[in-house]
Amino acid sequence: MAKLKLATTAFLLSLGLTASPYVLGAAPEHGYGYQAYPAPYESLRGLVDRTQSDLTAAMQLEHRGGDQHKRYNDAQGHLSSFDRHLVKGHFDKGELGKAIDSIKAILDKNVLQASSRDALMRDLEELRSVRERD
Repeated sequence: MAKLKLATTAFLLSLGLTASPYVLGAAPEHGYGYQAYPAPYESLRGLVDRTQSDLTAAMQLEHRGGDQHKRYNDAQGHLSSFDRHLVKGHFDKGELGKAIDSIKAILDKNVLQASSRDALMRDLEELRSVRERD
């Protein structure tokens, strides 16, 4: 009987801890414990995420290292920093500019497959458009 009572108490406690954010109306939407920012940052963060994915895909198709991979790392670092500012509610135009310049360097200097080049050019144009708007 004591084991059943202990198991029931443990179950109810864990259920309460799991459900409490939902009951309080503060359920984490991304699994990281923070809420998504409302528009316009939500769609902008989607663009940053897609650009990061396109950069990763392009880098995986290349077999060279050195400067080519450094350019990818630079672009991803600037995008990540820009995104960190967005999460805090700050649009960092300077960091966005650095990301744009880094992606432009990849397009100008790296050997890319056509699909990677097309995806990165699309991302670059959309990032430029965002920079001009804000």
